[in-house]
Amino acid sequence: MDNTKFLTRCLQLANNARGKTSPNPLVGAVVVYKGSIIGEGYHQKAGEPHAEVMAIKSVVNQGLLQESTIFCSLEPCSHFGKTPPCSHLIVEKGIKKVVIGCLDSNPQVAGNGVRYLESHGVEVILSENPAPFIELNRVFFTNINKHRPYITLKFAQSADGYIDYNRDAQLPPAQLSGPIAAIYTHRLRAHHDGIMVSAKTLVMDRPRLNLRYFSGNPPRPIIVLGTSQSIDMVALRSLEVSPLLVGPVAIEGYDCIECDPYNLDSWVPKLRDYGIHSVLLEGGAKLLSSFLASGLVDEVHRYATPKVINDGVRAPKLNLNLDHQIRLAEDLIEVYYG
Repeated sequence: MDNTKFLTRCLQLANNARGKTSPNPLVGAVVVYKGSIIGEGYHQKAGEPHAEVMAIKSVVNQGLLQESTIFCSLEPCSHFGKTPPCSHLIVEKGIKKVVIGCLDSNPQVAGNGVRYLESHGVEVILSENPAPFIELNRVFFTNINKHRPYITLKFAQSADGYIDYNRDAQLPPAQLSGPIAAIYTHRLRAHHDGIMVSAKTLVMDRPRLNLRYFSGNPPRPIIVLGTSQSIDMVALRSLEVSPLLVGPVAIEGYDCIECDPYNLDSWVPKLRDYGIHSVLLEGGAKLLSSFLASGLVDEVHRYATPKVINDGVRAPKLNLNLDHQIRLAEDLIEVYYG
């Protein structure tokens, strides 16, 4: 049996729910009988059935399960949460073989799913190449292993290395990237729980911080105040989703993490207390540079554009590994990983 083919299908299914399962991982599963898929499913939303449950339920002839193999992109869970353990269901259904993309480092699972299956006579095979399955859940594994949200930076820069003009709030920001790149940006937003900007950027650019060009769950705005900076209440009230404020003072009527905003280690892990397990950071320049210097950045999307500014706000310098590039009309998206 071609394990790679069926595990690849698990990856495809899992990606259908990207941006919708937080704080849970993305998981896909297929049930295979004599080389053919007879059932498949994926985890669609936190609190709803897991991928293995969906795949098993989709099998029309349940009598075939005892002669079938189930493929899972992630180790089946072994603990009782909002849903029963998937490893228990596999045993109950009499499935005798499980192929797994990668193990789950969640302390509640962490090999316990495999041990439960094997202790009940189920043959367990681990993928010889777990890398794609770990990559699928970079956000989840960062949350579990580093105890903080996954941080993605996004910015566009001109051909001569600037991200904006030198200007005041009366002038609009530089429009560097094109309309196709805007769709890409909104897809990034849909794949993150929170979207972060500085209070200065909120005043200068008046960003809407919402989803307009891509469907999905809108990210929660996170507004970072400087240590001596007041907030523009008009700009704050214009946001469609109630923001989370980070800074030295609390604002009545808003959630706020009171802290020194420049001490990132003191407050970034606390974002998870507000249901924010992944963050897209869009500006400004000082905030971008602070995160890059902190070592907390997991991913960067730099939009290299052909436009020239000649003078302005310098783009932050990157010291990360370029993973791949995406050409979107006149813009080149460079994706880096920390």
